[in-house]
Amino acid sequence: MSESHHAGWSWRMAVAVSLLLLGLTSCAMTALEDEAGDGPGAAASTAGSTPTATPQPQDPVLSPGRGEVLELDQHGPQYVFTKAGRYAVRLTPDLVYEVDSPEMWEVLDGRFFSTSAFSKGNGIFLVAEAPAGETWLPAHPCRDRTQVPVGPTARGLADALAAQPVFNATAPASTAIAGRTGAYLELRIPNRVNSTACDGGFVAGFTSSSRFPDWYVRGESGLVAKLWILDVDGQRFVVISICDTTCSEEDFETLSSMAKSVTFVPAR
Repeated sequence: MSESHHAGWSWRMAVAVSLLLLGLTSCAMTALEDEAGDGPGAAASTAGSTPTATPQPQDPVLSPGRGEVLELDQHGPQYVFTKAGRYAVRLTPDLVYEVDSPEMWEVLDGRFFSTSAFSKGNGIFLVAEAPAGETWLPAHPCRDRTQVPVGPTARGLADALAAQPVFNATAPASTAIAGRTGAYLELRIPNRVNSTACDGGFVAGFTSSSRFPDWYVRGESGLVAKLWILDVDGQRFVVISICDTTCSEEDFETLSSMAKSVTFVPAR
C-alpha cells in the first residue's frame, strides 16, 4: 500500500479519535453545566435549546447518472463519497477496473474504498497491483520485514501467502472474476496473536513495487482479508476485501458482491 493507502488506515483511526474527543468535549460541557448549578439561566438555556443538525459530508459526493460509469479522479480531492452506482478506477495508463460501490462509501485518492460515518456497515475494498518481479512477502509477517521475492503467477503468490506463519489461511482455490482466472484465499489474524508486539505494531501481508513501500493486508488480531489474485492480460492484480471483528455477515456479503461486480476494461 502506498503512503496514501497508509493514510486511509490513519483516517479510520482519526475517526475514532475524533469520536473520543467529541465524547470528552461533551463530558466537559456537562461538567461546566453542573458547576453552573440550577440558577435562573439554566432553565432559560434548556428552554431555548434547538435540535442538533444532522451532520453532512464535507467532501464531494459523487453520483453516476443512470447507466453511467464514473471514473474516479486520482488527482482531485483526497476524499470523496460515492452514491450507489458504478465507478471506474485507473490501475495503469492502459487499464481500469469498474466496480459497483454501495451508498455513501468513502474513496481515498481515487483508489481505496471504505465504509464511512454516512454509510452502513464496516469494510475496506481495493484492487492492488502485484507485478511479477516486484512483489514481496515479509520474511516473517510479525517480526521481520525483510522483503522476500515471490513467484510471478497468481497461484505462486497465493501459495506463498498461505504458507506464511501467523496468518490462518485457507487453501488457495481456483477462481475467476469477469473471465479473469487466478486463485482465491482468505487470511485471518487469530485473536491469540499479540500484534502490538510485532514490528510496527501490525502483521504484514505483501507489498509490491517501489511505488508501494508499505504493506497490503496489514492489521491486528481479528482482521479478515479475502483475496482474489488474478491474471489480467498477463499482469497480476489482487482484489482485496478487508474486515475485522466489527464486521457482520452482511458486511462480508457486501464486500464479496463488490468483488464479483469487478470488470477490467481498457482505459479510455
